[in-house]
Amino acid sequence: MADWYRQKSWSKADEEYFFAKLARARKDGRAQYLKIQALELTETGIPQLLDAAEKLIDKLFTEYPEDRFNRPDALVTLGNIYKQRGNIDKAVYYYKQALDFELVYPQVKTQAYSYFSELVVKTEKTEFYDFVEKIIIKRVNSSLFPIEKYKGYSILSIIYSHRKDFETAAYFEALAEQNASAETSGLRYHKYLGIVKDRDSWLDKLVRKK
Repeated sequence: MADWYRQKSWSKADEEYFFAKLARARKDGRAQYLKIQALELTETGIPQLLDAAEKLIDKLFTEYPEDRFNRPDALVTLGNIYKQRGNIDKAVYYYKQALDFELVYPQVKTQAYSYFSELVVKTEKTEFYDFVEKIIIKRVNSSLFPIEKYKGYSILSIIYSHRKDFETAAYFEALAEQNASAETSGLRYHKYLGIVKDRDSWLDKLVRKK
């Protein structure tokens, strides 16, 4: 049986059960439970459950405004909600909010930079390209996972191609291909963690378009 804060449905009974459990939970853990339950509902992709997830995040922000640990992940979830609804501008806005929060509180890290960067290049929001370049270079070079490097270097290749710097674009394309073909992560005890199992056809197409 799933944990009470990891429900994949949200009937009236589900909602009442969750809030009854939440009321009995330790106060310093309630923001986290709201965040996790919102994430679980978001992952279903069901429109009415996306609405319920957004309400849970609103509750988190309203009742726990000083919570710094859970806020960036909640902002990322809002970005995912609006992306699934097809509201790209709102999705970009919330991913950017998470990134701005991380700049102030660098000890808290999420995957906002990856979601934001992919959405920016796939929708050709070129006004963000300089910002994307900076955050990818900062994050991807320290990453241990080939899939993260594959995506990051692909995005950098697309950005440099847009700038007509084809030599640098080709350099990053080669790095992306190298990581896409990596058979292990290089980690001693988790050799296959984070390798590229399924390539992103959309990114690949954008890289090769130049």
